[in-house]
This record gives sequence, structure tokens and C-alpha cells, in this order.
Amino acid sequence: MIKEAYFNTPKKIRIFAIVLIALLVIIFVVLFFFIKTREIPNDFETARQNASSVATDIVNSSNESAVQINKISDLSNNGQYEEALNLILSEMQRNREVRQKAIILSSDLGTMAQNIANISPESSARQALEAVSTETTLISQLISYNDYLDQLLDILRAKMIGQDKDSHDKIIALIKSANDEANAINQTNTKFNQLLNQFDGK
Repeated sequence: MIKEAYFNTPKKIRIFAIVLIALLVIIFVVLFFFIKTREIPNDFETARQNASSVATDIVNSSNESAVQINKISDLSNNGQYEEALNLILSEMQRNREVRQKAIILSSDLGTMAQNIANISPESSARQALEAVSTETTLISQLISYNDYLDQLLDILRAKMIGQDKDSHDKIIALIKSANDEANAINQTNTKFNQLLNQFDGK
């Protein structure tokens, strides 16, 4: 009966059905044998989540520091030295905490890098490598930012106790450098998150 139905079917339709079946078989073989299952090591995922959280804290701290530094500068210019000194001490403490977070971020990025070789397919591994490389740049930017901030806080403190009276131009230059570096940190972390979204297929 099936044989009769087959031969009663117009030749063009029979050829089309055979070609269609052949294509479906080829697609199945390609999907089954050549497209690797996406594999991401648990250690990579854990380190990634930690790195994203710590990086967000660092960016938020940098943004808050930029606001406080401008406030310190205004207080200093207005002769409100006690308030300015209190803010300086607070920012120095924040700076120490950010350094500790940078160490944690470096460790997490190192763990991510170590596990990239175990990510499949290869295209996902390349995306992960680009994301890690990008966020590693943030560490060097943060080091520069902390250096500018340390110099600025030292000069402001010296100015307030009368040890450095000709510091106005240096303060302005350091504030600009610190703010520029804070913006760079923001941009780097934004790119890191965008690359991770691509890694996730978003």
C-alpha cells in the first residue's frame, strides 16, 4: 500500500521529499556531531559572579570618591579645614578598602583565566578571554587612580596645616587626573559587563 502510494505520487513531489529528508538527516548529523555542547566550569562561573560584584563595588567607591574630593576641595577653599580634614581621613580609609577589593578582583580574574581553556565551544572561550583581559585593565587604572588620590589627599592635608601654601594648581591637576581615571574605570567595567552579556548570548 505504501509502495503504491509512493509510485502514485508525482515524480517532482517524490524528489522534493527525498531531498528534504536528506537535508534533515544532514542537519541532524551536523548538530549532533559537530556542534559542541556549551560547557562552562563551575569555578569560572563562581569567580565571574564574585568579580562582577567586587568590580561594581570598586566603581561605586570611585564615583563616591570623586564627589567627596570635590567637596574637600570646596571646603578647603572656603577655609573649613576641620570638615575637610575629616573627609580626607574618611577617603583615605575608603582608599585602603578599595585596594583590598582590587586584590580580591585580581584573584577572581586569575581564577577565570585559569578556567578559560575548559570552556567550550571555542567561540565562548574567546569571548571569556576578551572579557577577562578587559577587566584586567581596570586593575591598572585603579592603581593609577589610587596614586592620584593619595597624592591629592596628602597635598590637601599639607595645605590645611600650613605646610604647602602654593598647592592650588597641583590640586586642580590631580583632581582632573583622578576624575579622568575614575571615568576610565567606569568605561572599562561597562565594556566588561557588555562582553559578559555577549558571552551569555544576550
